[in-house]
Parts: sequence; structure tokens; C-alpha cells
Amino acid sequence: MGMLQVVIGLVFVLLLLSLLATTVMELLASFMSLRGKNLEKALRNMLAYTDKDEKLLAAFKENSLYKQLGSKFGSRRRSPSYIEDETFQSILMDIILKGEGVEKLEAKIDELPDEDLKNVLKQFLREADNNVDEFKGKVRGWYNSVMDRASGWYKRYTQKILVGVGFLIAIIFNADTLAIYERLESDPDTLQKVVNLAEDFVDSRDTLDVTTVADPKFEASLDKLKGLVDNQIESVRSPLGLGWKNVVWEEVGWYDVVTKVLGWIVTALAVSLGAPFWFDLLRKLVNMRSSGKKPEEG
Repeated sequence: MGMLQVVIGLVFVLLLLSLLATTVMELLASFMSLRGKNLEKALRNMLAYTDKDEKLLAAFKENSLYKQLGSKFGSRRRSPSYIEDETFQSILMDIILKGEGVEKLEAKIDELPDEDLKNVLKQFLREADNNVDEFKGKVRGWYNSVMDRASGWYKRYTQKILVGVGFLIAIIFNADTLAIYERLESDPDTLQKVVNLAEDFVDSRDTLDVTTVADPKFEASLDKLKGLVDNQIESVRSPLGLGWKNVVWEEVGWYDVVTKVLGWIVTALAVSLGAPFWFDLLRKLVNMRSSGKKPEEG
């Protein structure tokens, strides 16, 4: 059970660091409007793949409904982070028809500047047998399919940023995975404290709530970051000796520097796996330990 406790302690620390990195990522995503830029990229692929002037895309972004779904940051207007399939279909029909009736839909599609978009919509119209309601349904399905791929683009992009955020956090907190493992293995008191914290953390949560909203407010993410550092991170910081307070620089040699950097890299890669991964693993390990406990003798 001793090695299992060490693993539980290590996984718990990596979970907390992952939560911290995810929260910092939320702040960056909100500040840099990463989700809005990802949506705009997807719309560009749909509406202006062959149209270098991007006329239709510009008209889409100038639509009042689209602008109302966005937000303002100072004097700068931001794109919405996400739009529903019905909203996309409504805006697209509006800018294609330009106020005219649906009976002119096919003729209006022929006037579109982007050849790929024109071909896609004409195909949908043929498949719908010129039924406008069916055509709208196919447009919504097309949009949802593209958004599924866009979610993959966003995840891969943010995954790269998360590695960098994780490495920065590892340096700031001096969170060296190799050193943390060594501390847990060699210090029974610290190990017990961290394991108890891990068990309490799992017992207080059925699931891990990690950013369920499409675009969290900057202030909300900042408050979450402060709470995480002040509470959970601080609870393990002292027992594990995280930080730079106790480092004796005169005793640090080149070998120590190399192993320290290696430990930071391991931490960054571990953090990039995400908090849900570490929480699920921690819950399984805690349940395994609980089922393995011997009953107390009466």
C-alpha cells in the first residue's frame, strides 16, 4: 500500500497543477478571444474558401444578430465564441436572400462569390428537392459538422499553449515531478498529509467541473485562480516544500540544474493531459486503496 499512497499523492499534486494551468488557460482564452478567433476561422473556411475578398464573410460578421452575440473589450468589438446552428442558418439565409423571398433562393445561391460555398449549397438544395425547410436542416447539419472539427482544431491549439503554461507554472512553483515523488517516498508524514488531502478532495466531488461554459468571464476566471492558489495549492505547498524559499543556491550544481529542468518538463507534459484525466485516475486510485484497507480489529 505504501507505493500506492505515493502514487496517489503524486497524482493529486499533478491534478492541482493541472487545475491551475487550466484556469490560467481560461484567462488567456478570454483575454485573447481564442474561441472567437477559432469560430471566425471555421466561418472563413465555410464562407470564403475560394473568395479572396471574403465578401460574404464580411457581410456575415456585419449582420446585427452576429454582432449582438459578440462582446466589447474597451473600444474593440469581439466575435462571439460560439453561435448555434439555427443562428448560423438564419444569418446565412438573410445575407444570401438580401431581403427577397425564398422562391429566389437558387438564383441567389448562383450569385455567391465563393465557388465552393455555391456548390455545397446547390448540392443541399438538390438533395432537399428544393424544399426550403429540408435545405435549412442540411445547412444546420453542415455547420454542426464543421464545428465538431473546429473543436478539434481548438483543442490541439490550446494543448500546445497548455504545455507552455504548465512549464511556466512548474518554474514559478518549483514543481519538479521527480523531486515531488522523491519527497513523498522519503517523508511518511508529508505523504500522509497529501494522501488525506487527496481523499478529502475526491470525497467532496462526484465529478470535476472544468469550464463548462463556452467563454468564461475574465473576472470569474481570475477569482477562480485566486481561490485555487489560496486554498488547494497552498495546502500542499508547505508540506512538499514547493517554491524557492528553501533552495540553497550555493549547493546547486550542474547535475541538479539538469534534473530540475527535466522534472519541470515532466510536470509540463503531465499538466497538458488535463485536470479531468488526473481526477479520474485519482478517484480510481483512492477507491482501490479504500477497498484494500484491512478492517480494524475490535
